[in-house]
Amino acid sequence: MNKNNRITQSVVLGLTTLVAAATWAGLKSILFESNSWIWPSLGFLILLIFLSLSWLLVKSKAILLTTLSIILICFFFSFGLKLEYLAALFIALLFFLLGSFRAVNEKKVRIKIQLDKILRKGLPFVLTGLALVMATAYYFSPLALQEQNQIKVPRPLFNIIIEPINGLTIEQEDLVYQAINQEINKRSQPYQQYFPLGLALGVFFALKTIGYFFMWLVILLSWLIFKALVSLGAIKIQEQAVLKEVIEI
Repeated sequence: MNKNNRITQSVVLGLTTLVAAATWAGLKSILFESNSWIWPSLGFLILLIFLSLSWLLVKSKAILLTTLSIILICFFFSFGLKLEYLAALFIALLFFLLGSFRAVNEKKVRIKIQLDKILRKGLPFVLTGLALVMATAYYFSPLALQEQNQIKVPRPLFNIIIEPINGLTIEQEDLVYQAINQEINKRSQPYQQYFPLGLALGVFFALKTIGYFFMWLVILLSWLIFKALVSLGAIKIQEQAVLKEVIEI
């Protein structure tokens, strides 16, 4: 490895650490303080672009493994080293490794570099790992505990249901709305211990759905950056002759 490669990879690892630490801190601010989701989303976008470019450019498996590990290790900077997070992070690491190996192998077997097909081999697994970690963080957060304390029928849905009933004043509607919510919470008391798990599963599948659209944004931005690097001469695409075994009679 030449000096330029070492410097480049050191810079990438340093930036990955900073962005990962800031992103997990942003996620904690959402779950513990109900802050905006915009900055953490931007952080995850940048991390996934870094990882996508690593699949395309980095040849060292050790560097790739270090990058994957850093993203997850930085989680502890914000959420602390707690046993309840370890299982989710270990499973997430397995998803990260599986996605990375699939993407790298796809790059090796392709005759022509097709960035979208390479990244589509790995990104779904990485996004699943991230969704698992975020759902686990949500499960143990004050936000989940707060939402399990009381169930509320969404007011817009209640208004649609109550609309056919004529003659109710606004005050009467409010009384009916409160009475319905109180009755639901009263009857759901025996099952409230299962609410956080159900909510966490809901968060996981919601993130999986969002992740599908997020993946295409990552692919588009990674493609633009990759093409820019090629145009600037920072990286080169070269053709190589490949030896192939054939059977003859």
